[in-house]
Amino acid sequence: MIRVVDVIATGVREVIKEERSLDQVTSFWLKQNKGWSREEKGFFAETLAEVIRWWRLLNEFKFANEINYGSEYHSAVINYIALNYDSSVLHGVITSGLQKKIEAAYNNLNTSAAIQESIPDWLQDLGVKELGESWNLEIEALNKSPEIILRVNKLKSNRDELLNWFKREKFKAEPMDLPDAIRIVERTNIYRSEAFTLGMFEQQDHSSQLVAPFLDVTPGMRVIDTCAGNGGKTLHLSSLMANKGRIIAMDTADWKLTELRNRTRRAGASIVEAKVIESSKTIKRLKDSADRLLLDVPCSGLGVLRRNPDSKWKLTPERIDELRRIQEDILNRYWIMAKPKGKLVYATCSILPSENEVQVKRFIEKYNGQFVLEEEQKISPAQSGFDGFYMARIRREF
Repeated sequence: MIRVVDVIATGVREVIKEERSLDQVTSFWLKQNKGWSREEKGFFAETLAEVIRWWRLLNEFKFANEINYGSEYHSAVINYIALNYDSSVLHGVITSGLQKKIEAAYNNLNTSAAIQESIPDWLQDLGVKELGESWNLEIEALNKSPEIILRVNKLKSNRDELLNWFKREKFKAEPMDLPDAIRIVERTNIYRSEAFTLGMFEQQDHSSQLVAPFLDVTPGMRVIDTCAGNGGKTLHLSSLMANKGRIIAMDTADWKLTELRNRTRRAGASIVEAKVIESSKTIKRLKDSADRLLLDVPCSGLGVLRRNPDSKWKLTPERIDELRRIQEDILNRYWIMAKPKGKLVYATCSILPSENEVQVKRFIEKYNGQFVLEEEQKISPAQSGFDGFYMARIRREF
């Protein structure tokens, strides 16, 4: 297990200092250590993510010299292990005496709210400015580990069939309140399931599964997903449309669409056409063509910090300002693809009003009666227990 701890510390350094993606680092080191047991792999992935999540707090008390590691990354890993595991379980990694010292240091900490919740000072200030007292509840919820939630692909299966399949494969799963949602009860590598290879499900958080239905699609429609990425919501739309009609999945990054094409083949979503946004001409050619238009715009991602804890160490106030400008630009340029009397949904995985309702209000006021807000929905991590999302459904009048 000492070898695993050393690799975790290396992974922390790569994410924090070299600003590599947590997902990429996790995947790389698991591939490099195929001989690890299932328990070691699980311990590695979970501990690496949690040390990144609590990086700032863990650095408030250091015992690197006592354990002769001499690295802030090792120190943070040891501090996390001491606070979350019994020393007898990880024999040789940490002594009971050192564990008690670390626990005492933690219990005696007197820190700011930003350090206690392990976020940058500027983010604490921004959260309080935009959300007031509710920010403290939201960031507390966003510091919890995410559950594994799946969405059944109804083009290939149904929920009862998939639950029975998991039961045969010894995966512990249960249905949720949404019609296509399944919760994996015991953390495991669900991608080992043959059901995944057959395209019977996708991993998608409970909150994210609300976006595609909010678009109010029916089979036979022409739908454009303008910021499709690797296709999570595109695939959900194809399932809701029973693979009838047409979905144009667009993005400025062709490499994301390559992954989308692979996923659509596995899912059996034959109505999806992937299209790279090469210039403004790509948008103009699709003017007045979509019954439904999804604008799942780039955002701060503050609503999904649970599953992307590394993003809070890369975000800056300047980047959020830039994202707000991008959001406004997308709204003002892409809406022309919706037909008159058609509908568009503006969505983010942020909980900041400045990225959400403020943007929508400004957009509707700018066009003076051309658009009507039908409905908006704010999903609070603190209230829902899932990711934070915002969505607004807007009808184009003429």
